[in-house]
Amino acid sequence: MKRTGTSSELIFLDSSVLIEGLKGNPSAVSLFEELLNSNLVPVINDIVFSEFLFHYIGLKTGVSPFTIKKRGEIGNIILTEEPKDFLNQFHVIPTDDEVLEVSYGLMRKHNLLPNDAIILATCL
Repeated sequence: MKRTGTSSELIFLDSSVLIEGLKGNPSAVSLFEELLNSNLVPVINDIVFSEFLFHYIGLKTGVSPFTIKKRGEIGNIILTEEPKDFLNQFHVIPTDDEVLEVSYGLMRKHNLLPNDAIILATCL
């Protein structure tokens, strides 16, 4: 998919790639380094943004994000700049009515869960 008016190509990254990078997986880290040295524009959608932050809380604390929420500690984990500085590297494509309509059909046709269908519809 090409961004209108530019020669840069967009590349959509799923939350699993971002999470593996957070974990320090060498393959994911290498992918991020390659992206930084390319003309590819890394994009995510609001679902990937949410899934990444959910897993970030669990990985950073070692406990369930729901436990952190019950304790009222999310503000202690999600800091003003971290992980916002990481997420700011990505262009976020918002989910609109068209994406939701397509995702509904994808769920029915391919037996997908909502988040996966919205991610796929965003890519399409």
